[in-house]
Amino acid sequence: GDGPYGIAFDGTNIYVTNFVDDTVSVIDPNTNTVVGSPITVGTEPFGIAFDGTNIYVTNYVDDTVSVIDPTTNTVIGSPITVGNQPYGVAYDGTNIYVTNYQDDTVSVIDPNTNTVTATINVGDGPYDIAFDGTNIYVTNFSDDTVSGIDPATKAVVGSPIAVGDGPFGIAFDGTNIYVTNSVDDTVSVIDPNTNTVTATINVGNGPWGIAFDGTNIYVTNRWDDTVTKLLPR
Repeated sequence: GDGPYGIAFDGTNIYVTNFVDDTVSVIDPNTNTVVGSPITVGTEPFGIAFDGTNIYVTNYVDDTVSVIDPTTNTVIGSPITVGNQPYGVAYDGTNIYVTNYQDDTVSVIDPNTNTVTATINVGDGPYDIAFDGTNIYVTNFSDDTVSGIDPATKAVVGSPIAVGDGPFGIAFDGTNIYVTNSVDDTVSVIDPNTNTVTATINVGNGPWGIAFDGTNIYVTNRWDDTVTKLLPR
């Protein structure tokens, strides 16, 4: 659709949020074609994640999360009201976590009831979010930090982790947390055992998205139209 942004895989199909036309497209990876009609969700969908059962989509303007049943590719239930300007979304094996950019919080959704069960205060301008198998990590774009959340207590643990300028994307490679710093063109490497930055890597201009493929880290550099490949430690 128009303005594709977030992407997720449910084990069968690829789901893409189209933030301009308020839909989600479904792609069959066997044929690399869009299947069915676009799924209408809320206004300006950005983040998307799969919890093993359903697809969760953050609607940035509506302050809601839409839930899609991948067996029927239809929205189920009413939109879930979260914080102001929800963006990133992640699943920790139990709950759904949503970053609310404007009000500096993370909403916790119980996927069994699709209700918000906790709201966690984090840093200024939380964007992306990831789970490392133990804790939840959130990039705080406006104060250049990363917050760690203990999913057992639903509370921030320790002090904010200072990273580079304008942290946005975040990924876990099985050992370390990697954060793209979109303003100073670097990636910060965080050791989750100590929650300290152990390395800073120069990448391209305007690093934004980041993903791990099981071997390497890939970083999209949106201002110089490149992807940087980072070798494992």
